[in-house]
Order: sequence, then structure tokens, then C-alpha cells
Amino acid sequence: MLKYFRSFSGIRSLLRKHFITGVFVLIPFAVVAWIASKVFLFFWSFQEFVPDSLHPDQHFDPVSAQLLNLLIVLALSFLFIISIAMLGWISKQVIGAQMINLISRWIERIPVVRSIYGSLNQLMKTMGNGDKQQFSRVVYLEYPRKGTYALAFVTGHAKSVDGIRTYLNVYVPTTPNPTSGFHLIVDEAEVKDSHMSVEEAFKTILSLGIAQS
Repeated sequence: MLKYFRSFSGIRSLLRKHFITGVFVLIPFAVVAWIASKVFLFFWSFQEFVPDSLHPDQHFDPVSAQLLNLLIVLALSFLFIISIAMLGWISKQVIGAQMINLISRWIERIPVVRSIYGSLNQLMKTMGNGDKQQFSRVVYLEYPRKGTYALAFVTGHAKSVDGIRTYLNVYVPTTPNPTSGFHLIVDEAEVKDSHMSVEEAFKTILSLGIAQS
């Protein structure tokens, strides 16, 4: 690392080679921090709706009042997290799944919104299910020309085309939006195992390959 700071050209080389990689490493942390801060400020703003007679400042010294406010906000944040976890559990039950599907159908009737919702919903379901979902493995497929490879997700075995060789159903996603892509039926002998998990493959596709470097 020190070699980059020995000259101006070294600093320029550092920026050129590693700046974008650093940005993609930082983005997930920044997004999580942004969401956490928004949730924290949202619950902190609840103080404005509490009657003055019940406000901690009226009963405790300033330091104790702020500490109590902080504890209340943390408790509300914890309940919010538990509520989301409960929502995830409910969505896996029969009645919960039916209710969510009903709401989804209503949203999908709204122009413009339905296309955004559909893509995000499909992506989140795939990411949320991890390696246990419909993609059995990730492979390299020689596509679109010889010597060039694309990441593909195996969705299962396909009916043999010639009755001799084994064929696979594969989904080839586009970059950086993996919710769009195309389906191919390929000879199993023509694919190579990537030794990547589904989550790692999605990270690679979404980051244009930077996350894998």
C-alpha cells in the first residue's frame, strides 16, 4: 500500500485501479447505515407527539431524559425488527401467503409501478431464499461465442433433445439487472461448474464483476 504514496503517479494509479472497487465495497455499508439512521430518526421523532406532561424532560434531569429517550428508541427499533421477522414468518404460512399474493395482484394492476414492483419482488424472493431456492447450481456457459463465458443458473434437467445426452435448463441473467435474462437448454457436458453459491453469483452480476475481483 505504501508504494502508492511515494509519488503522485502512485496515488493516481491507486485511484485508477481501486477507487471503483472501494465504492462498491462501501455502498452496501452506506445503504445499511442510511436505512438504520432513517429508522432511528423516525422513532426519535415520536417524542414530538408525546404530551409535555409525559415527556421525560419534565421528570428527569437532561442527561437522564436523553438516556431514557435513547432506550425507548432502541426498544422501538428492536420491536420493528421483530415485526419484520414476524412478517417473514407469516408470509410462509398458507393464509399469509394468500394475503400477500392478493396485495401483489392489486399492485401489479397499477401502471409503471407494477414493472418496478415485479422486478424487485422477483429479485428479493430469489436472494431471500439463497441456495435453497429454485437454482440448483451456478455454472459457466460458453456464450455468446467460443472463448467467452457467462454465468448461468441451472434450474433443473431438461428433456433430452436427442435421447442420448443429458440436457439442462439454465437461466442466463443480464447485468446489472438479473431479473431479466433468457432461458436456454444446453448439453450438460458444455457447462463448467463455477463453484460459486447463488448469492455470490448475484453479487458478481449486480456489481458488474467487481465484487468477485
